[in-house]
Amino acid sequence: MLEPFELDAREEAVYLALVDAGSLTAAELGEDVLPLLGRLEAMGLIARLPGTPCQWCAIEPGIGFATLVELREQRVRRAEDDVRQARAAVQQLAERFRLRGDRHPLDLIDVAVGPEEVKRRAYQLERGARTQLRGIDMPPYLMTENDVELEMITGGVRSRWLYDRSVLDLPGKLDYIAAMREAGEEARVIIGAPFKMLIADEDQAMIALTDESRGTASALMVGPSILLDGLSRVFEGMWRFAVALQPTDPEPGADRPSEAESLLLAMLASGATDKTIARRMGIGLRTVQKRVQQLMERLEVDTRFQAGVSAKARGWL
Repeated sequence: MLEPFELDAREEAVYLALVDAGSLTAAELGEDVLPLLGRLEAMGLIARLPGTPCQWCAIEPGIGFATLVELREQRVRRAEDDVRQARAAVQQLAERFRLRGDRHPLDLIDVAVGPEEVKRRAYQLERGARTQLRGIDMPPYLMTENDVELEMITGGVRSRWLYDRSVLDLPGKLDYIAAMREAGEEARVIIGAPFKMLIADEDQAMIALTDESRGTASALMVGPSILLDGLSRVFEGMWRFAVALQPTDPEPGADRPSEAESLLLAMLASGATDKTIARRMGIGLRTVQKRVQQLMERLEVDTRFQAGVSAKARGWL
C-alpha cells in the first residue's frame, strides 16, 4: 500500500499497527523497532506521546503524508519538464542535421530488427512528430494498443490512418478504431493495402519488412529523401480514394438517413462483409441482408455499388 512512499514491509507494518491501535509502546510493536520508529518520525508520519513508558501514535494521514505527496508531485513536474526539454533538444538537433546539406545515402536508411526494437522505433517515431502522423494499418500486429498515438493527438498532432479492409474482420478492432476516432484520429478504409507504414511529419517513415509470423519482425527506417517523398505521395493518393469509416454529416435540408442507415452505409462503403456488419451492429446476418435490401429500395438502386454512388451524391457519405 505504501510502496510509493518508499516504506519497506516492516516500516509499513509498524505504521499501520499505529493507525489501527491509536498508540503503542516500542515493546508492544516488537523487537528492533526503534530504528523504524525513528525513520517514520523523521518522515513526519508518527509522533511520540508524553509519559512513561514512551508511546507512539500515527499523525493524521492527510497531514502526515501531505509533504511526501507534494515532494512526489514536484518530482513528476521536474520529470515532465525534462521530457519537454529533451524533445525540444531532439527537434533542434534534427533540424540542424537536415540543414547540414547533402547526406551520405547510408544515413537515409536503417533497418530495425526484432519485435522489441521495431516497437521501440515506432514509438520513437511517433513521439518525434510535431504536426502530423500518417499510417497504413494491416495485420499481423506487434502492438495491440497505441497509447503514444493518443498522447500525441492530445498534444495537438493530427493523426490519419488508412486501415486495410481485412482489419474489419478482427474481433474488437472496429471498437478500437471507434475509440481512436473519438480521441481525434481520422480513419479511412482501403482494399489491398501494400504494406504497413508510419510517417512522422515529412521527416521519417517506417515500413514493415517482415513480421513475427515469418520468423523475425523487421522494419525499414527511411529518412528525408526522394524515397520518403514518394511514400508521402503514395499515402496521400490512397487517402483520396479511401472510404471513411463513418459518413460525414449531410448538407442542411438534405434527406437524412437514420443513424442505423448511416452506420450500414459506412460499413458497406468500407467493403465490410455482411458477417462483419452483423457483428459490428449486433444484429443477425439475415437482418443485415434485409436492411441492405431496404436501403437499396429507398435509394432506388439495384446493386450495392449503385447504393454507394447514390448515397455519396445525396451527401450521406
